[in-house]
Amino acid sequence: MIRPPLPPLAIVLLVVLIDLIGFTLVMPLLPRYATQYGYSDLQIGLLLAAFPMCQLVAGPFLGRWSDRAGRRPVLAISQFGTAVSFLILGLATDYRVLLLARMLDGASGGNFLVAQAYVADITPPRDRAKNLGLIGAVFGVGFVLGPLLSGLLLKLPVAPEWRLRVPFLVAAAFSTLAWVLVWLWLPESLPAGASPRSAARVLSWRGVTDILTHPTWGLLVLVGSLTTLAFAALEGTFSLFLGQRFGWDADTAAFAFAFLGLASAAVQGGLIRALLPRFGEPRLVLVGLSSLSIGLVGMAIATAVPPLLGAGLLIALGTGLANPSIVGLLSRLTPETEQGAVFGVLASAQTLARMINYVTANRLLGGVGPAAPYWEGAAVAALALLVATAAVRRAASDLKALHQPAHAA
Repeated sequence: MIRPPLPPLAIVLLVVLIDLIGFTLVMPLLPRYATQYGYSDLQIGLLLAAFPMCQLVAGPFLGRWSDRAGRRPVLAISQFGTAVSFLILGLATDYRVLLLARMLDGASGGNFLVAQAYVADITPPRDRAKNLGLIGAVFGVGFVLGPLLSGLLLKLPVAPEWRLRVPFLVAAAFSTLAWVLVWLWLPESLPAGASPRSAARVLSWRGVTDILTHPTWGLLVLVGSLTTLAFAALEGTFSLFLGQRFGWDADTAAFAFAFLGLASAAVQGGLIRALLPRFGEPRLVLVGLSSLSIGLVGMAIATAVPPLLGAGLLIALGTGLANPSIVGLLSRLTPETEQGAVFGVLASAQTLARMINYVTANRLLGGVGPAAPYWEGAAVAALALLVATAAVRRAASDLKALHQPAHAA
């Protein structure tokens, strides 16, 4: 491995950014791309759900594997699989091939969860929520740059049949670049000795069950999953929603995605870092979920651009506060040898949520109307808020108990 020119945290954040630019290049276009070939609402929902469906199975395995074999090799394999899947998406027209490409991306899609574990490895517990918030900020920046680049690529003077394909091929190039960065420059975050690796348990349903039935971890995983379920109502339908309600074309919808990404980056990169020391993760989880629920209601009733933008800001604020706070609480409560496993279970639960609501929301949009997915998402966010009141109370109590021996000493 070539000597890295940047600190490991900067490199892993750059890798996540490059990967997310590729992902967000194509996310706003995939429903339009599928519509171009005459696929039904159900087929579009299944195409979106194929990624989380396969990540659901692969997530815990990749997390456990990274605990034992190291973060770096798992990140490298994940990036390679993503690059190949985008290349296939850019060249294929048959629905079955497109579906297989999305499944390949999901099966190798451990990059984000392993990046979270990597950051937790190299960060002291007191700073984890802040640095994990940086991943969220990078996520927001990716949601700005990817859709902006997508909108610009759609304006290139290429043949009509290639207009929606070019962004997929560019996304494949970005994922290849991320793979090169991991392979050449990213050092392993786990120690060379045997302690964390030998202590990490192999993947088993018992291990997954232990995490899900833990009185605090399980509740936090449930809150994180419900938060993702609510946001997936927007994530999987926003482009089609904008087309049906406002008449916007694919490149205009891509710029709307960029606006949401910019707002999310501002929250997760700046605002949350200022709020965490003052209010703590438990309060920010509750405030975030309240904002998310109100924002989804606002999206459902918006019929003009100003209310649409206001609702988008509330949604970005909600997810930007809730998600890194949930992950920060989990990382502070989880032993170092279990970080990859817990994040893997969380990622799988969240991808299950995406899988469910990508299909459900598209069916609601096609069968009921453009507002229906957002009413459903608002109800789920409200349920998440109810569960979170119990989860954060338990988490705060556990954190206090963890710190008592240190104080006593």
